[in-house]
Amino acid sequence: MNINNLSRHIRLIIRGEVLMLQARLGFAMKRSLFAGFALLFAGLGLVFVNMGLFAWLSPLWGPVWTPAGLGLINLGLAAAALLVAAFLKPGPEMALAEEIRNMAADSIETEIRSAPLMGGLGGGSMAGLVLPAVTTIIGAMARRRKDKAE
Repeated sequence: MNINNLSRHIRLIIRGEVLMLQARLGFAMKRSLFAGFALLFAGLGLVFVNMGLFAWLSPLWGPVWTPAGLGLINLGLAAAALLVAAFLKPGPEMALAEEIRNMAADSIETEIRSAPLMGGLGGGSMAGLVLPAVTTIIGAMARRRKDKAE
């Protein structure tokens, strides 16, 4: 196994993980922005509905429908923003980062299988120990990411 190739593959895995984290952070920021707008509209809606109910209870019936109507419109906007936030999906950046990580992991696995490990030790004996460990670690990382994504 060539140490330079191994370090390059490890750097690729780390870069893939960083890209995935950046994509996930961007997605969380977009979703939070829409949720924040929904909360803002819901708050405005509540204020206007309360103003409408107050005006409805007052002896003057004229100014009732203006704040009530505006409150209902704001509640509708809040519902629309929540729907957009609920159906928002991560972009292609996440798929690209996963592809880079999987490609680097496959390259490390191929490198471990094909070459003797560090200093002339037999590839078969050491690869028989290292390969399942690396495969298990990468698989556990992938499962953890899928569980967090769902």
